[in-house]
Amino acid sequence: MAPRGHRSMDDPDSGDCTLTRRAVQFQAVAATVIAAAVLATGCAPDDSASARRAGRAPAPGEPAATELAPVALPDLSRSEPSIRAQIEEQYSSLRTAIDRPNTTPADLSRAYGDMGHLLMATRHREAAEICYLHARTLAPAERRWPYYLGHVSRLEGRFARSATFFAEALALDPDDVPTLLWLGEVHLAQGRPEEAEPPFAQALSLEPRSVLARFGLGRAALAREDHARAARRLEEALTLDPSATSLHYPLAMAYRGLGDLDKAQAHLRQRGNRPIARSDPLLEETDVVLRSPLAYEGRGTRALESADWAGAAAYFRRGIEMAPANAALRQKLGIALFMTDDFRGAGVQLEEAVRLAPESARTQYSLGVLLQARGRDSEAIPRLAGAVRLDPAFVDARLWLAGVLRRNGRPDEALAHYAQVGATHPRAAGATFGHAATLVDLGRYREARDRLTNLVSSYPEQPIFAHALARLLAGAPDGGVRDGLAAMAVLDALPEAQRVTDFAETLAMALAELEYYEDAARWQREGITAARRAGRGDIVPRMTEKLGRYERGRPWRDGAPLALDPLSVLTPF
Repeated sequence: MAPRGHRSMDDPDSGDCTLTRRAVQFQAVAATVIAAAVLATGCAPDDSASARRAGRAPAPGEPAATELAPVALPDLSRSEPSIRAQIEEQYSSLRTAIDRPNTTPADLSRAYGDMGHLLMATRHREAAEICYLHARTLAPAERRWPYYLGHVSRLEGRFARSATFFAEALALDPDDVPTLLWLGEVHLAQGRPEEAEPPFAQALSLEPRSVLARFGLGRAALAREDHARAARRLEEALTLDPSATSLHYPLAMAYRGLGDLDKAQAHLRQRGNRPIARSDPLLEETDVVLRSPLAYEGRGTRALESADWAGAAAYFRRGIEMAPANAALRQKLGIALFMTDDFRGAGVQLEEAVRLAPESARTQYSLGVLLQARGRDSEAIPRLAGAVRLDPAFVDARLWLAGVLRRNGRPDEALAHYAQVGATHPRAAGATFGHAATLVDLGRYREARDRLTNLVSSYPEQPIFAHALARLLAGAPDGGVRDGLAAMAVLDALPEAQRVTDFAETLAMALAELEYYEDAARWQREGITAARRAGRGDIVPRMTEKLGRYERGRPWRDGAPLALDPLSVLTPF
């Protein structure tokens, strides 16, 4: 039996990761010794100046510096002119550095590395690898070069080679969190969860709030069929980053392994592709060197995904400077500006995007959402309808169109769109919710009740559906649907965390229906106070009208203002 307080090196959840860290460092150092087994390039000798000035002696069995392949330009015939010119310019600078007799090994290493970055960014990975090998030979103590070589191999699917390079980089800086995370990732990709756990655990000890480290530990545990530990680590990650929808699928698998099928289904419904934000300064260096509209669009899109609206806008503007007629860049810039509440600037960009690409459903949709947000529904409807016409399978556009039609007194048209989305996407909560709201508008309360009941059962994590059902049960004009006790039961089932701003008003409706008017008035006053604190002064007059009804000893039985707004569950763009 281990002494009290002892923690096994094999326990990735250990708070004391000293042994784990030493193990990883030992593996890293050992890996550098055997790296020669995977580094042969098989290329012709290079008698360039760079090879003659190599900064280190080769390891046993490793190709000598004079045996590294010379750097040659890849085929650039299909590259954009701006990209081709940038690569040729960088190559010319590299040749100058190679041919200059007084270039130091450190400067020459950086020149090779800069060339590698550009080739990496343009996906010429074989040529990039040769550049990084030269840079590594000239500056053996610089961890960047084996780190970049690890990424080249990772992107090419050569995971064993990638792990060797990452281990070498880690030997030069044992506490670098991005390297630890990537080493864990490539071990997972090799199907070696036991080897993946130590670097993930060390990363977590260095950054206790790391979502990526928990994500890695959770997947490693899942691969070892330790479903309880997997669920715990993945739940921790989701708590720290609720927007990372990519966490839901492995969580569903963990709960399925535990036999909790309800939780598994709940997470499967929420699965998506939103990644976990990753801070990796070295890797970002390979991205920012490329100057092209496509590169700026890619950087801006990643910034949008990370909710960095200002950063995204800056990237899209730089792309537009190079390609003013690029409708996609203008459409995305419009989105970034919209998210910073610059509606005027967003409108300028989206109007221009539509002018440049009138047959693009995406640009028509984005402009329609903006117009609706500015209260210009009569202009938004044709744009949203145009997006649906151009792409009938564009679900978000059809849902927004249906929501705006409903709010403008056209429920029959709205219902048709909701029904169409429901037929093709039966699990689309927005379509079911919109369908129920429109049924309320049409006085079809029983059908609306049934749809909302199904939503509450299917999406217990979404309090808006429970509030909507409770309000319908408490205030429907149809006596066969109205049921104050059932409304109270729905509200009682809500966890404390889901009793949001609307809770007090919804509870007041249910209490008034049960003829507890004094309690209803008290809760309604609390609801009014909460609305004001939340900056919702626009709804206070309606809430005050309800308060007056309760103070006169009367319930609220008006089917129209039940706060069922389908647009509230949709996210713009």
